[in-house]
Amino acid sequence: MGYAITTQQCPEALELMRLFSQTSWAKDRSIKDIELLLEHIGPFVVIKDNGRLIGFGRALTDSVYRAMLDDIVVDSNYRKQGVGKMIVEELLKQLVGVEQVFLNTKPDLESFYETFGFLRSKALTMNLYV
Repeated sequence: MGYAITTQQCPEALELMRLFSQTSWAKDRSIKDIELLLEHIGPFVVIKDNGRLIGFGRALTDSVYRAMLDDIVVDSNYRKQGVGKMIVEELLKQLVGVEQVFLNTKPDLESFYETFGFLRSKALTMNLYV
């Protein structure tokens, strides 16, 4: 695998929108909102194969106490090939020293995240959509 991995150069909004369109949770995001996300991004990972965006992930963090992994997405043609693992590993490298890292995931991905040491939380997750 000769993938190009960067934590310095953001993807273009249109190529990120293409990845998001392959998900159930981000498929309806607008290009304008994705551009805004990229303007205010914190730690992130971009993976490309021959210049094509195949993986992306980011973290929201205060860099001390809390961080949340978010928007981890792998192109459907590259799933189950280690791309997601590379994304999480690179994000966690950027979050060394943060007291607690958490994420939201679907039950079918729980075992994947457990390989990194994530444990199911007994806390209740609550959401407010505005």
